[in-house]
Amino acid sequence: MKKIFLPLLALLWALSLEAQELVVGAQFETRFDNREYSGNDFGESMTLFGMGFSPEVGIQWAEHNRLMVGANLMHEFGDEKSLSDAALMVYYQFKSPSVQVNAGIFPRSKMIGEYSEAIFDDKTTFYHDPLQGILFNYCSTSSQSYAEFLIDWEGLRTETQREKFRILMDGRWDDGRFWAGGSLMMLHYAKTLNEAADEGVVDNLLVNPYVGVRFGGNYRVSLRLGYLQALQRDRRTEAGWLTPKGGEFYASISRWGLTLDNRLYVGENLQPLFSIYGADLFEASTFYGVTGNIYNRTSIGYSRAFFKDTLQVDASLVAHYDGVGVGLQQVLKIGVSLEKLFSKKK
Repeated sequence: MKKIFLPLLALLWALSLEAQELVVGAQFETRFDNREYSGNDFGESMTLFGMGFSPEVGIQWAEHNRLMVGANLMHEFGDEKSLSDAALMVYYQFKSPSVQVNAGIFPRSKMIGEYSEAIFDDKTTFYHDPLQGILFNYCSTSSQSYAEFLIDWEGLRTETQREKFRILMDGRWDDGRFWAGGSLMMLHYAKTLNEAADEGVVDNLLVNPYVGVRFGGNYRVSLRLGYLQALQRDRRTEAGWLTPKGGEFYASISRWGLTLDNRLYVGENLQPLFSIYGADLFEASTFYGVTGNIYNRTSIGYSRAFFKDTLQVDASLVAHYDGVGVGLQQVLKIGVSLEKLFSKKK
C-alpha cells in the first residue's frame, strides 16, 4: 500500500503547486455494538468494538471539481495486528449545491439515501467502507427532495473470488410535511474463474416504495409506511424466482436529541437463500429472515453534534422481537469529521 499511496500523495502535492486550492480532511468513528440475541432465532450474539479512520488529501479546481487520495484504516479492538484492514481511496468528485458525483474508491459517507435495514444495516455501513464505483446524488435546493444512484463493484472475478456488484437507488419527493419515494437494491452474485459444481449465479433484488408524514411543534413526530418486495433467483437450482414480501411501519418521536422509534415488519422471510449464501448475499439485518411473519424493533437513543458539527455522538438501546423472543442491543458511536480548504493567493 505504501508503494501506491506515497507516490500518489507526491503527485497530488506537485499538482497542488499549480492548483489554487488544497483540500485536507479526515473522518474517524469508533463503534461499540453489543448484541445479546440468545433469546432470538434470527440474530447472532456478539460484541463488535472497533474504529475506522479515513484521512484524505486532494486538490480542488474550477470550484466544483476535486481529485482526492486517502486511506481507509480499520481496527478491531483486541486484534493482535496493528491494523485489522487497510484500503486505498482514490476518487474524483464533482460537487455543486444540488448535484454531487463521486467516481473511483470513495467513502460511504458520500451517500445520502435513507434505506430500510432490510437492504443493509448499520453494521454494513461501518464495515463495508469504502465503496468502489460511481455514486450520483441530487438534492433539491428548495425542498427536502433528493435522488441517489450507486454502482458498487464488490468482487472481481478471480480463481478464488466470485464476481459481485450491487446497484442501489433511492429517491424521495418531500415538501416538509408529506413525502413519498422508494428504494431499489439489485445484487448480482456470480461465479469464480474456477467454477465448482456447487457454484451458481444468484440474483437478489428488493423494492421498497414508501410514503410518510411528519409533524413539528415541541416534539418532532415522523410516520412512514412501506412495502417490501424481494425477488431472488438461484440459477444453479433452476427453481425460478422466489418472491417474498411484507410491509414495514416506522414511527418516531424526538426532542432534545432523544428519539423513541419503533419499526414493525409483518410479512414473509425476505432472505430465503441465507442458509446457502449467508452474508455474502445479504448485507441486511438478519431479523428480516423471520419465519414467524413478524419482526419488531424498538429503540431509544440520543444523538447530538458538537463543535460546529465536527463531533457526532450517538447512543441507543434497542430491543428486537422476532416472534420467538426479545434480544437487546446497546450501541455507542463517536464520530469526527474534519475538512480544511487551503486557498493560495494569486
